[in-house]
Amino acid sequence: MASTPSEKSPPAHIDHVDTPTKDITPNEDINEQIVQHLMTTGQEVGMTWHSVFAVISMMMCYNAYVFTLVIPPAILSYINTDLGPDPSYTWITVSWNLGGAIFVTIAGRLSDMFGRRYFMVAGSVLLICGSIICATGQSIGQMIAGGAIFGAGSGLLEIVFGAVQEVVPNKYRSIFVGLFDASSVIAQIMPLVSWAIILHTNNWRNCYYVMIGFQTLNLAFLLFFYHPPSFADKKDEHGKSPRQLLAAFDWLGLFLFVAGCTLFIVGLSWGGTTHPWTSAATLAPIIVGFVTLVALGFYEAHANLKEPLFPPRLFKSIRQFTVPIIVMAVGGMQYYSSATLWTRMSQLLYANGAISKGLYAEVIPLGSIVGGVFIVFSKRIGHQRWQVFGAVAVQTMCIGIMSTSSIDNPAKSIVLSFFISLCTTINLLNCMVLIGFGIIYQEDLGTAAGLAGTSRLLAGAVAVAIFSNVTNGKYAESLPGAVAANLAPFDLSADIVKQLTAAAKLGTAAAFSAIPGVTPAIKAAAVLGNKQAYLKGAHLSYEVALAFGLCGCIAALFIPSVDVRKWTAQTVAVQQADRKALEEKAANKTVA
Repeated sequence: MASTPSEKSPPAHIDHVDTPTKDITPNEDINEQIVQHLMTTGQEVGMTWHSVFAVISMMMCYNAYVFTLVIPPAILSYINTDLGPDPSYTWITVSWNLGGAIFVTIAGRLSDMFGRRYFMVAGSVLLICGSIICATGQSIGQMIAGGAIFGAGSGLLEIVFGAVQEVVPNKYRSIFVGLFDASSVIAQIMPLVSWAIILHTNNWRNCYYVMIGFQTLNLAFLLFFYHPPSFADKKDEHGKSPRQLLAAFDWLGLFLFVAGCTLFIVGLSWGGTTHPWTSAATLAPIIVGFVTLVALGFYEAHANLKEPLFPPRLFKSIRQFTVPIIVMAVGGMQYYSSATLWTRMSQLLYANGAISKGLYAEVIPLGSIVGGVFIVFSKRIGHQRWQVFGAVAVQTMCIGIMSTSSIDNPAKSIVLSFFISLCTTINLLNCMVLIGFGIIYQEDLGTAAGLAGTSRLLAGAVAVAIFSNVTNGKYAESLPGAVAANLAPFDLSADIVKQLTAAAKLGTAAAFSAIPGVTPAIKAAAVLGNKQAYLKGAHLSYEVALAFGLCGCIAALFIPSVDVRKWTAQTVAVQQADRKALEEKAANKTVA
């Protein structure tokens, strides 16, 4: 029976500290357990003003961290030209993914134990700090540090994908997750706004000052309107003090996770750029990081832990939880790599001015917004398995066709990139709802959202590192030959051709003007060679991405659609003001 508004449902899952894992009887059907728990968890409060404003505050949080995701890649080349050139400049975005992947797991797990409010407040503060560091950055290294802080703050805020599902009735989850993503239109127009700012102020730092203003507003909204169950409420369930919970926490698992992720991504990023792929400097961190993550998996599965970082009970829901996590990882690889690759590709090959660069940068965000609108109707459409499979299949097809993109047909590349983003969003958001409904105990929703975020962000960081190296490696290999071939009719000396190749790679007017005797025709030929060389690198990256998409298609076939019985009227995390009002109403009825 579902609880009535006058009842406070007793916790159905109290296994903190004393009982590390609840075993699932093999003969029991996991889906039935999930359905029964959803029917007996939370209260029927409907959509109140408190829950509406809580959702709005979380939408602000989402926009605040999307700012840090879309603005730096959009102006990355401009930053590198001003503060570099530095071959490690792509780490400005890689560090975001890495920091987010690590901290979303930490935030998800600990917020299940201590409450979400102050983790999200901390994330908002970190975004402000990262924006200040980047706005005043004097080197690529400082910008990378700011990106890492962005990543940490964004990881803490990433739990909003779980939080938004628990503050609304279960039957509205997919609707609000869709609206949640569609609301990011505020942040998604920032690539265009950023280039407009650069055009009119000639200063990329002003983009970060805009971020500071929005993130400060976000922090105010969060402090005023988001009041989920506090630690005192959670303590009523598990009966443990903060010291007891921290003492029981899986600190060794956390260390292995952070160390493994960091080493693995650093090795991937160094390969082919800072160090050769076959060098010890590249192979050692990759191998040690991978082995560490494998060891972490065995440790979490078999150690007798009171508060594991990755509770094994979650992964027992294989089709409901584990498979969607895998599909989300593939989606993360496609989205973040495509976002980074398209930004550079469109600016180099197609754009011819600041506003034009901004418009091309909006292609990926536009697909994400339309995808969010689609998810609003996901429940009505039903058949979530086929929604996800269709999205991954179309996405993979578009990625394959992108490997045939050309310099003289920007419309083709725009349409394909839009659909890659659209399909990725349909995949990710559907899987996020499936994961929320795929765990046996809703008290683990933060941990589940954290793991989902980690899978997406870590896979995205891996993809950005891989595809950046694949693109840059092929580009560097092809550039001298492409420029030399285009300059052959001009009968230039080998030294001049070498200088023109370097100038074309740098892409600035000053670099060309420093070379004597350069005519507009010679410059145009060198620039064209540079574009041709980069396009070869991009083609190779899209071909590599095809393999990941095919793996996602296979995995998507094993996802179950949402059981209609899970669309209940229960709200898992009632806002404190609403709970107080219900308790007062119940007390008045009792007195009467």
